[in-house]
Amino acid sequence: MRKSISLLVAILFSVVVQAQNTYIDSLRKVLRQTTDIKEQVLVQQQMADWYRSSEQYTEATTKAKQSLETALKISSNNVEVIKAYWILSNIYTNMEDFEMARAYVDKAYFVAETQTDSLPFAYALYAEAMLQNTIFNTDISVKLLHQALAKIEHPEQEAALVTRIYYLLYGVYVDWNEADKAMAYADKAIVYAKLSGNKNLLANAYSARAVAYTYRYEERKEQQILDTIMNVLDEAIALHRKYPGQVLQNTYSLLRVNKASYYLKYYDIKSDGIREQIRGEVAEALQASKGMEGNESVLASGYGILSELDIYENNLPAAERNLLLAYTMMIQKKKPYYYTLINVLNSLVKVNVNKGDYQQALHYQQEIVHYSNLLFNEESASNAKRLEAQFDFKKKEQEIQNLTDQAKSHQRHKMLLIGLIGIGLLGAFFMFRSYHFNLRYSLAREKQLAAENNEAALLIRYEKEEKARLKAEQELLALQQQKLQDEIMASQLQLQHKSNVLHQLKEKFINEQPTTIRQLFREESVMDNDFEKVKFHIQELHPNFFKTISEHAKQKLTAMDQKYCAYLYLGMETKQIAQLLHVEPKSVRMARYRLKQKFDLDAETDLLSYLKNMV
Repeated sequence: MRKSISLLVAILFSVVVQAQNTYIDSLRKVLRQTTDIKEQVLVQQQMADWYRSSEQYTEATTKAKQSLETALKISSNNVEVIKAYWILSNIYTNMEDFEMARAYVDKAYFVAETQTDSLPFAYALYAEAMLQNTIFNTDISVKLLHQALAKIEHPEQEAALVTRIYYLLYGVYVDWNEADKAMAYADKAIVYAKLSGNKNLLANAYSARAVAYTYRYEERKEQQILDTIMNVLDEAIALHRKYPGQVLQNTYSLLRVNKASYYLKYYDIKSDGIREQIRGEVAEALQASKGMEGNESVLASGYGILSELDIYENNLPAAERNLLLAYTMMIQKKKPYYYTLINVLNSLVKVNVNKGDYQQALHYQQEIVHYSNLLFNEESASNAKRLEAQFDFKKKEQEIQNLTDQAKSHQRHKMLLIGLIGIGLLGAFFMFRSYHFNLRYSLAREKQLAAENNEAALLIRYEKEEKARLKAEQELLALQQQKLQDEIMASQLQLQHKSNVLHQLKEKFINEQPTTIRQLFREESVMDNDFEKVKFHIQELHPNFFKTISEHAKQKLTAMDQKYCAYLYLGMETKQIAQLLHVEPKSVRMARYRLKQKFDLDAETDLLSYLKNMV
């Protein structure tokens, strides 16, 4: 279901990029004028969180540490100190420095333990929940979030924190594809966002409700639900007009793009009114994003929506202009959002095919392959980093538990020693009673040592099982990576075939009649379907097929050799392969002969049987 709403832009607290300059300027002004330490801490924390959300991590870290220093002037164990640790943990979590994030979470817990109030623990638990959610421990994150809620005795007095907790729970259940629970938590986030008075939190909570309703609409296709979605978005947009400066420009532009996306996806764009409505929403989003750095993905989405309208209206030059604007914005970004960039390139391929510029379409297709590889590498590195953090955290938790157990054991031994000395002294006076007491003690001690030995054995067994599980996960990750690499190889084979077809088209334009060209397009469409089926069977049944045949070959296999092996393995006849590749049957038979030579097979050995036995 998540793929069906991929056009929608999700609004998250952790990815707000840039707000109005007036907002940060107003905070600086308050900081200069106020002499109240508590107000200084509050403003510094607001500035730190603003810089974090706009990905200005150096400034965010500086302000967060300033707020910590200011809070320590009040006392070493007040709740503002824990809030500073929470913000610092969030900053390092966003930067994927999980070791530093864990360190600040531990500091928050340490300070919370020195206080009698339960509220500090709620902030510490929320900080850890954010970290655990980022490293894919969502089950642990949900448990921590519910513990945090239980620690808040007066939720209405900490409405902002409660809103964030419910919003994070909403995000988890969206990932788990549990629409009803996601809806319930989005509604609770709205209730507490209103109590907090934070209009930007409220706008985000409204957007969460719209996304949750989208899941329900995808399931039921009821117009009433769609109307509710649009009304919720209108409520969020109205906050920007009603409370100037209190809803971030980025939040507002995302809401407008979201609304345009709903019109494009779920309404009839044959209607002139709907198309005008879409253009109006995109225009508002683009206007709100002017002069804002780091908002390229929103702008690219807006131009992409306009290009869809241009394609529908058969205005291909306008569609290409909008897509090129989006493409230029994305590639100029230091770290582009690859998903959006690939979507833009797919649209450029579509436009150039419709224009008949197949050479340019091929160029953009090659760009898609390039950025898909970059996306895969980036996600692989990020996932590996998160898995490594998971392992390190579990290892440290186990070490802490062992040290705690050792300290308790030492304490017990110390107490036992004192008891023995006391018993020895009393033994001079109570010999008979001491004898029976020592006998009972020895039996109890023996049972205790046996229990400790059993516990140690269980810990060793748990560590071995945990290492085995992590090894299995790493092997699974390696298999998935190999499968994706094979898929890329198969796609490159298809791309090579497309290039040959383009060359044939060029010759046909010069030498043949239009009817022959149309026939070639029909044949190519059929071949595309056939080749997609070949890719599906090869990748699903034997993900290491291309790697295996290359390892068994005595001579290097070309891309065309690999393609012949795939067709032969799937049982295609010589005539079918010849039609699919636009060659003579004689060429297929010659290819069979060459392959047998490359695999060093004698005349009696059947090539098809050899391939099937190989994999």
